[in-house]
Amino acid sequence: MWYFYSPILVFGEEALDYLENIEGEKCFIVTDPGIKELGFLDILTEKLENAGKEWHVFTEVEPDPTEETIYKAAELCKAFGPDLIIGIGGGSSMDAAKGVWVLYEHPDFETVDEIHPFQKLNTGTKASLVAIPTTSGTGAETTWAVIVTREQEGKHMKLELGNKAAIPTYAVVDPVFTRKMPPSLTAATGFDALAHSLEGLVSTWENPFSDAFAIYATRLIFEYLPQAVKNGEDMKAREQMHNAATMAGLAFGNSQVIMGHALAHSIGAVLKIPHGNAVGLCLPYTMEYCINDPDTDIAQKKFAFTAKSVGVAGWKDTEMAAAEALINKVTWLQKETGLPCSLEALGVSRKDLDSKMDAIVNLCMESASTVMTPRSIGVEAFRKVLDCMYSGRSIDF
Repeated sequence: MWYFYSPILVFGEEALDYLENIEGEKCFIVTDPGIKELGFLDILTEKLENAGKEWHVFTEVEPDPTEETIYKAAELCKAFGPDLIIGIGGGSSMDAAKGVWVLYEHPDFETVDEIHPFQKLNTGTKASLVAIPTTSGTGAETTWAVIVTREQEGKHMKLELGNKAAIPTYAVVDPVFTRKMPPSLTAATGFDALAHSLEGLVSTWENPFSDAFAIYATRLIFEYLPQAVKNGEDMKAREQMHNAATMAGLAFGNSQVIMGHALAHSIGAVLKIPHGNAVGLCLPYTMEYCINDPDTDIAQKKFAFTAKSVGVAGWKDTEMAAAEALINKVTWLQKETGLPCSLEALGVSRKDLDSKMDAIVNLCMESASTVMTPRSIGVEAFRKVLDCMYSGRSIDF
């Protein structure tokens, strides 16, 4: 028996107008300083005021939000007593809003550690959660994941928390917010969405429903990401990328990501690499590792079918040739959008990687995403993958 989870989705230009139809009069907004500086917060609050809704805003969410930030916002939320919580921004703001929502609904919880799959949560009794993405990549508006940074013994680690009850009530996917994204951010967030799709396709929890969203999202990203990077004013490309990111979120939110995200979270935490760049960098290496599995051809078959479905391989091509064609398309897209293809190209020195290799690998081994990988991977294999990622060498083992 399988389940498919999704918020109520409202998408397309002027989707933000739907806010007036959502029940609730008091809104607690969770966001970051950049959203305020860009004027996006004003767009949102004007809509709320026109709908006769009262609002209070927390604007202190940082990139890779810490648990302390969530605790601070949650206390303010409890004092305000909203019936709507709104997370607007990238994945950091939406994940922070999920954390605030859970702690608001469960005032007896002392830490975010209570947000795990085996915990019984009752969200929606006090407030609904509205997630409004302003970048086209994280898919956080659709998922049950809550990524939180914890400082422990002087080191930063990403907690991969999650519970089905943390899925937002509504996802409002309006491309108006993406027009101002610079090309580099457009590319990085687009690759985040692509990684969600392609990793989700071969996760050990993949299923026909998640596959359908993943394959169509992949097709849209290949077609529209280069256009959105080259011309941010191309609103057709912006809208299609925004939709693709949400579809990719639905895909991996109902299947899960794999070792590529474990690597990305780990090198992001240790080497301070932005998530989109990290996950985009890891993607082709992850795919290569999976298709070279000596024990099963599951990944090879899934990537081959996807390659043929989106038109980067012919239906008569062998499965390995088609799978490799899909990987080649990913590396082409990296170059087409200016995304670095190696750790060295990202400015990481060999000395720095070697000195921090153990820390990175240890975090990878602790990641839940590693467990979802279709091909078994351990400490030594992670080391070999990182060695390849440093110089840009293809994985053939």
